[in-house]
Amino acid sequence: MTPKILIIAGCSQKKLPHPAPAIELNQGQLFRSIKRIAFQNNFDLKILSGKYGLLEPNQVIAPYNQKIKTKADIRRIQNLIKNKINKIWRSYDLIITIMGKRYVEVLRPYLDSKFYVVFDRRGIGGYLSQVSHFSKLQTSQLLQSIIRFQIIECAEYLWSYWDFAIVDRYTDPNRPHTCTNCYFQKDNSCSFSEMYPHLYQKHIRDYHIILNSSKKNTQPQVSNKLNFSHNTTLDFFLGKKDH
Repeated sequence: MTPKILIIAGCSQKKLPHPAPAIELNQGQLFRSIKRIAFQNNFDLKILSGKYGLLEPNQVIAPYNQKIKTKADIRRIQNLIKNKINKIWRSYDLIITIMGKRYVEVLRPYLDSKFYVVFDRRGIGGYLSQVSHFSKLQTSQLLQSIIRFQIIECAEYLWSYWDFAIVDRYTDPNRPHTCTNCYFQKDNSCSFSEMYPHLYQKHIRDYHIILNSSKKNTQPQVSNKLNFSHNTTLDFFLGKKDH
């Protein structure tokens, strides 16, 4: 079974002057490039709007000029999309987001290792460069290229779930890592470990305690989210597994 992949793109400032399906209404260069990638790779596409929340491509809307700028805007859109985003999470194996930082903040409560958050500090020019590169790749190459944008959930976030993926941070020292707390603040660095070194070490120690307990078939068991469906998705396209 072919894995289901979704791109969530931010809306663009440039729009048609009349009502149209959301996929046609947005006319910005970045959005049009993202749309082309979705079509080329047979990915689904949804649009995060600063006014309407999550839009289906064929959903007809009137032109508007409303952006996500403030914390109040973020909370408003979060309330609009909370039911839809949960359904989306269950429906897809891998979710790629390409949007500005304020728009990503809307999705922040839902970000886990199923998400690949394309990010570039250079702003719109950097995003255009990234997307231009993606558009030249085959699907398997594209997915391999975005591995560096995968959300890695750190121990601070997973603490309440007894779900420690933190040791995986050391499996590839050349791969940038982040999490819902660090959010790409530094490349190849964990802000949590720098701010709370003693607590960070305690998490690592507790991870090994839990891991040893699970090997003895005692509770609690370790559940590593990095082994979930998004890895199966990558394996499918990289030809590592037969489906």
